[in-house]
Amino acid sequence: MAKMVFPYEIKNVTEEEDKLAKKYYKGYIRPFIRVGPHGYFWMAGYGDHAADIYNLDVRPDDIWVVAFSRSGTTWLQELLWLLENNLDYDGAAKTPLTKRYAFIEYPTMSSEVKKGPPTAGNSSGATVDDFRNFHTLQSPRFVKTHLPLSLLPPKLLDTAKVFYIARDPRDVAVSFHFMHKLFRYFDEDVQFTEFWELFKKDLLLHMPLFPHIEEAWTKRDHPNMTFLFYEEMQKDLCSVIDKVSKALGKEYTNEQKKKLAEHLNFENMKKSSTLKYGKEDKDTEIKFMRKGLSGNWVKYFNTDELKREAEEYMETHLSKTDLTFPDLA
Repeated sequence: MAKMVFPYEIKNVTEEEDKLAKKYYKGYIRPFIRVGPHGYFWMAGYGDHAADIYNLDVRPDDIWVVAFSRSGTTWLQELLWLLENNLDYDGAAKTPLTKRYAFIEYPTMSSEVKKGPPTAGNSSGATVDDFRNFHTLQSPRFVKTHLPLSLLPPKLLDTAKVFYIARDPRDVAVSFHFMHKLFRYFDEDVQFTEFWELFKKDLLLHMPLFPHIEEAWTKRDHPNMTFLFYEEMQKDLCSVIDKVSKALGKEYTNEQKKKLAEHLNFENMKKSSTLKYGKEDKDTEIKFMRKGLSGNWVKYFNTDELKREAEEYMETHLSKTDLTFPDLA
């Protein structure tokens, strides 16, 4: 089959934007890029392989988790894997989540990405499967990505089941700030106020956030799309379990669902060794799933000016869409 041409413009950010981003993102030599009409912000390595990812083959039994970073991806991954695998808690306990899911764009987020053909078996030494060996993985494949729908294979939604999870952008901003320091994208002393300035300018990985969410929101009625909110999972996890079970064509007893909800309790999730990332440093690992709170953003938008900016940010973007985030009150 002929390879499709990647349909979107990829261009370098402005010199001013690049200088500002590199003040915080350490070790990046090449210019950062913007992709497509929304100007998604990425490392240059993504530009090298955008067409490879866009041309990935999708199988009907694939299960894809699509989300902006820090929106509940890990939580949803564990829920989906267990529901699809008949509540195999032993299997989940034996295999890290990073081994159960391919993270297709993973290598494009490093400071340097080697070009070259896909490698069977991922001989690159990476700890996760990605676009390079995706075609070699056995079905059913579980897939994680932080790319928006527009940058994924165009037949994805008509072919496979897709689960998208969204979270209040203000809580995302706070959690994303801590993630940048956890993975050492940013130095530890970078303050939230500095991070927020980059967030507003869409000078952070995966940004802008609202178009990312809206691309999935507009497809929420597609039979293969299950659109979820992080806040839904917090407020009524059992209801989300029912919704996802139905999408997967699975049925479980109330007792089984109650046990699953307990397993997925956020504090239990934080303790699980199969859900930890990074080096064998317990403090670092656990911090990946930090607090999981909704509305915790108020502790960081802690001045009148920051609160006003957060309100304006939400009002400006929500006024352009019928998207609303659940109220946990």
